[in-house]
Order: sequence, then C-alpha cells, then structure tokens
Amino acid sequence: MRSPQDLHDYQRECILHQLQHNDSMLWLQMGLGKTVVTLTTIVDRMRAGQVKKTLVFGPLRVINSVWNREAIKWSHTQHLRFSIVRGSPEKRVRRLFNNADIFLINYENMNWLADTFNHYYISQGKPLPFDMVVYDEVSKLKHSGSLRVAGGKRDRKDRSGRIHEVKITGWRKMINQFKYRTGLTGTPASNGYLDLHGQYLAVDGGQRLGEYITHYKNSYFIQDYNGWKYTPTKLGKEWIEHKIFDITKKMDAADYLDMPEVKVINMMIDMPPKARKHYEEIEKKMFTALDSGREIELFAKQTISNKCLQICNGAPYLSPFSKEWEEVHTAKLEALEEVMEEAAGQPVLCAYSFQSDAERITKRFGKKYRVVNLTATSSAKTQQVIDDWNAGKIDMMLGHPASMGHGVDGLQESGSIAVWFGVTNNLEYYEQLNGRLARQGQTNAVSVIRILCRDTMDLVSADAINRKTDDQEGLKEAVDRYRKGLISNDLPLTFI
Repeated sequence: MRSPQDLHDYQRECILHQLQHNDSMLWLQMGLGKTVVTLTTIVDRMRAGQVKKTLVFGPLRVINSVWNREAIKWSHTQHLRFSIVRGSPEKRVRRLFNNADIFLINYENMNWLADTFNHYYISQGKPLPFDMVVYDEVSKLKHSGSLRVAGGKRDRKDRSGRIHEVKITGWRKMINQFKYRTGLTGTPASNGYLDLHGQYLAVDGGQRLGEYITHYKNSYFIQDYNGWKYTPTKLGKEWIEHKIFDITKKMDAADYLDMPEVKVINMMIDMPPKARKHYEEIEKKMFTALDSGREIELFAKQTISNKCLQICNGAPYLSPFSKEWEEVHTAKLEALEEVMEEAAGQPVLCAYSFQSDAERITKRFGKKYRVVNLTATSSAKTQQVIDDWNAGKIDMMLGHPASMGHGVDGLQESGSIAVWFGVTNNLEYYEQLNGRLARQGQTNAVSVIRILCRDTMDLVSADAINRKTDDQEGLKEAVDRYRKGLISNDLPLTFI
C-alpha cells in the first residue's frame, strides 16, 4: 500500500494549489494522478474541519470504479466511505442520504440532482449537506447552455401515461451552494477556447468568464461571415488566459514523468476494385447499387463522409434509419489479422468506429482469439475485464473511443499495442484512447497502428488528427485538402 510519502513532488504542488484556492481547476494530462491528488485534498480539508461531505461528478465508468479503487491504494485515503448515486430515482435518493464521505454521480443525472436538492433543501431554506463539489472530466460541461447547467423544461410521463411539462431546476442554480469547487481534466479545450466557458462557470459561478455564453462570445471572439464559427481575437485569447490563470494549474505528463515512446504506424491498404467502385459512386453521386441488389442512396451532402468511412471499413449501413449493414470488403479485417499474428500473443487494444465494425471483428476473430468488447460490457464488470487483460486472458480488447477514454485504467500494465480499425477525427477521443496504454507505468514502447485505405476519407481523419484539430472548421479544411489532392498517402509514420 502506498503512503503520502510516495506522492510525486508535482502532485504535492497540485494538492497545495487546490488547498490554496476555494475554486480550482487542474489541467493534468492522463497518468499524472488527478484522482489521488483530489482525494488527498479532500482528506486534508476533512481533517481541518472544512469539509464533511464531497460530491463528485464524472462519466459513468469513472464513478463506478476509479475513485474507490484509487482510494484503497493509499494509506491516507483508504478509510473514505463512498456512495454511488445511481439506479432508479428511488435508489438514487436513498444513496444520496447514505452515511458516506464521498458521493459519486454521473453527469447525466446532474439535472435530477439539482431538482432533488431544490426539493429537499433550497426550497425549504436549508443549506446543502455538501461542502465540496468535484467535476471529474469537467470538459463534459463545455456546452454551458446545455440542460445540465442551465435548466429548462421537459416532458415527463406520470404513472397513468399522461405527459406533463415540468420545470427543470438546472445545475446553474446549485453552483454557488458549495464552498469548495474544483474541476479536473486532461483535455480542457479540444475544440478551442469556446469550450472553456461552461467548465469555468461550473467551478467559479461565472466570476472569471461571465455567467452567459453570449456575453463571453461577444467579449472575446469574432464570428465568420456566416455567423457560425467563433474565433478568439488575439487580445481576447490573452484576456481569457489572464482571467483564468489564478485558479488554473496546467501540467503535461512529458514534463514530469518518464513517458514511454509512442510510435504511430500508418498501415496503408488498397480497397478491392468492387468496393472502390461503390466508394467512388457514393463520394461523387451519393448513390450506389451493391452486388446483392440493395441500394444505398444519400439525401444530404453532410452524410457523405460518414458513409465513405463505413465503406472504407468494409460494411456500410443501408440507410440512416436502419441498423442493417452489408459487407463489401474484408481488407481491413485482413490487415488486422496481420497485426494479431505479428503481436504473437501480446494483447491488442482495438478501436472501432461503427457497430458493424465490432460485429465483424468479433465474428472474424472470436473463434481464434479471446476477444472482449469493453464498450458492450456493463460498468459493473469493467474491472473484471481489466483484470483479465492483465492476467493474459484477453487477446483483443475492442472498444469505441467515446466510451474508452475515462474510467479504464491499468491496461498499460500488460499491453502496448493499440490499433485503430477506423480512425476518429475527434482529437480528444484519439488522445484519450491512446492514453490507455501510453501512460505512467508503461514499460514498453507503445505502437499505435492506424489501418487506412489509400485515397479515401480515411486520410481526412488522419490528417485532421495529425494537425491536432478536430473542430468542424478544421475538419472542413481537411476535406478540402483531400478534394484538392493535398493529402498524401505517405502520411508521417512517427510522431510523439
């Protein structure tokens, strides 16, 4: 068991930062130990009599396993009592009143919690029983106008089936009820400075960036001629950084840890002629007839990229309204077979884009290898799957990057190979999934293998990721570069 003496100097620095600021934000990259830092801060505040109960928001996988699992590793935090506030509304209420120190709840129940607090405390003039709130992966609150923060109205059925419009309190009303507030994230602004408003609103109640997103946009950003894209002015960017500087602690893993070498390998493949024909027809004509006689027709240009990526992977869906798909080639499956053979028994983490990918991979490899789809695994069983991975009982772990970025820790202990069956253009997803292996505790060089079809939209996603952009404007630019032939099949093979 680890003791406080085992904390790194940079972690002590972060703990001090949280203790010195009632409102604080930690921008710590993956592997730097955001959880143990904050647990230590909570314990210190409890010993000082400042905090009795702490509320922690987080993604579902995180609240189910990460915090409790991390606490029992350390001698100074193992005594903490946790209550996971999930389940039916009745179960949530009971768990909210459990005798515990730390209460964990997922972001999807944020408005429910606001309503519950309003009913039991605020409307009756009572203070909340929580002194501190922690937003784990606070970037989930980047859209400050969402219902999670702002509140609003919603239709709700009663027991007889009748629909009533009910008011939602919204978390914004609760923000200032906590004396101590802290946000934790490794990717605070994956889509730019516009993302920061909601995150800081949840932490400081609007003291630094204002309460309203409209005022924030008008003060620090300029619009494009269509009025869609907001870009911070040079002075606006400087002002934003100046305003949040006092409560923000930013640390990069490479500056404080001996991080493993990461080698990115682009595995370029050729699409078979028949599949290439379907691909080009979709890309140019938005229509193709498959060999089976079934047809795929698109009715909006916005759907072209997605359908092209499905064909690249080998199995397009027949319509946007159906889960039915048809296989048009197996080139990527064959490439993945090569990876598995070269891995020679080493476990492989494989990211997929579409459910059709997961089904085909499982069918193809399930008989020869031990394959587990972690995304399809319940949160309660996540730790058992991770334990099986580290025990050598899993050859391939599948996962969709949207669900693999948080709450999946420990894979670096036994694995060092990540494969992208279909590369995402979401920079946060990309970095988070790779970070499951490229993090503290990894003893081998990490190989990130991206299976890409030549001269296709696959290159658009890879190019956007290479240029560290994933906002809509950056993606449009990548598409334009692809259309003009400016993206080469000879993408950089290695970067850190």
